[in-house]
Amino acid sequence: MAVAVFLLFEGAIYALFPEQTKRMLTIIMSIDTNNLRIFGLIMVTSGAIIIWLV
Repeated sequence: MAVAVFLLFEGAIYALFPEQTKRMLTIIMSIDTNNLRIFGLIMVTSGAIIIWLV
């Protein structure tokens, strides 16, 4: 179920905002790898906390 919801939102973003998605990807490519890793860990931790609270 979670994978289906993820695909729904990801697909909607690509379908509705393709140019903004391309711009976002070029910005992500310019971010330092360690900063991107830290951001990802923060997102994972935030998601786990939200799931735990619900």
